[in-house]
Amino acid sequence: MYRLTKLTCALAFGAAALCAQTVSTLSVETTGMVGIAAGETARMNLLNPGVLAPAVGVVCTAGVTYLDATGTVLKTGSLTIVPGQSQSFDLRSDTDLSLAAGDRREIRAQISIENSCKLVPTLEIFDFITGRTQVVLGHTVAVPSVVAGS
Repeated sequence: MYRLTKLTCALAFGAAALCAQTVSTLSVETTGMVGIAAGETARMNLLNPGVLAPAVGVVCTAGVTYLDATGTVLKTGSLTIVPGQSQSFDLRSDTDLSLAAGDRREIRAQISIENSCKLVPTLEIFDFITGRTQVVLGHTVAVPSVVAGS
């Protein structure tokens, strides 16, 4: 009987150890590349569509990172989005990138979202003087992650 109890405990601890090796609780998505020129702003909008009443929705936290074509981090920030609302995070060509007239830089936005959250992302590029939108990207692709072994 003692031997069976010992074996059961060993199996339980082994199972617990395997469960402790969880996969990351974050999903990472990226937009495609888009150009930003002097006088423009990139804005990542994240919408938390929420849930229908009377249920209570999930408040989501997301990390936003702007990268250039070489993968260099340009700017990073964190957003907290309540159900039914959206938040945005800007990358300005003048203050954040110091682009001069005639300069252009290829960028993309990367979003890190808790797996329990479903956010709707759009990246827009707009002229910050006129406010006119130049381009909108609504498609993101999951960034593959490496799962570490034991």
